[in-house]
Amino acid sequence: DGTFMGALNAAGADRAARWSAEDVARRMDFSLRCAYAHGTRALRTHLDSVAPQEEISWPVFEAMREAWRGRIELQGACLLGIEGVRDRKWFDRLAKRVAAAKGVLGVVTYMVPDLEELLDHVFAQAIKHGLDLDFHADETDDIAAISLKKIAEAALWNGFEGKILVGHCCSLARQPDLDVLDTLDKVAKAGLAVVSLPMCNLYLQDRRGDGTTPRWRGVTLLHEMKARGIPVAVASDNTRDPFYAYGDLDMLEVYRMATRILHFDHPVADWPQAVTATPAKVMRLDGFGTLASGGG
Repeated sequence: DGTFMGALNAAGADRAARWSAEDVARRMDFSLRCAYAHGTRALRTHLDSVAPQEEISWPVFEAMREAWRGRIELQGACLLGIEGVRDRKWFDRLAKRVAAAKGVLGVVTYMVPDLEELLDHVFAQAIKHGLDLDFHADETDDIAAISLKKIAEAALWNGFEGKILVGHCCSLARQPDLDVLDTLDKVAKAGLAVVSLPMCNLYLQDRRGDGTTPRWRGVTLLHEMKARGIPVAVASDNTRDPFYAYGDLDMLEVYRMATRILHFDHPVADWPQAVTATPAKVMRLDGFGTLASGGG
């Protein structure tokens, strides 16, 4: 139905009914062929890792990464709601599994009462296994959603030295200016990078069921972040599924749409780095995302 909750429910039902190893492999291969045809050189994907899906998808991903080696550099990040971290034994096994696959530890954060405690455990597992972190945060218009700030605070008090990428951060654009400034101060100090998913955010956020028109674009405050030296990127997010019914894993389309939605023009300046050099640095890919003599 075009809503975030509708997409979440539809994807959950699809996963339970169809996401066998063969089905996941077929979807991955088709997606990679699309991305490759559009010139993609590196890609990070989020693998739904709610039990028992993690035992299905991670082996398929590892095989696909090997099959595409030399064409697309693939990174995998696990994806589960933060409430899953409450099962310490299971989450610790998942972190170990992600580490064995040389992946990235990822969760979706919500404003649950024990968010700080759960974040501490996520950071502890990342430190234990030497993993970078990737969060989905505040994909909502609820101004009370401040998990981006909580992630930055957790990074600071845990002394985390790895890479941290936070995606979406939609609610930040709805919050009072003083709250925004406080959050951005902490994000900059903690060294977080932020990725906006402009097409998906525009599609889902502020969708109304009463026949009225959306009042905001759904994207986060990339200009303000960039002005503070926070690394910012844009990406496609979901493609041809309930979260975003369109797209073809085409980064030129992503940049074109981001330019229109986020106003990456007048001046263009160095905004092209948001789809090239900046994500390459976040992904620790030396020599990617830049033009250089003898480069690939």
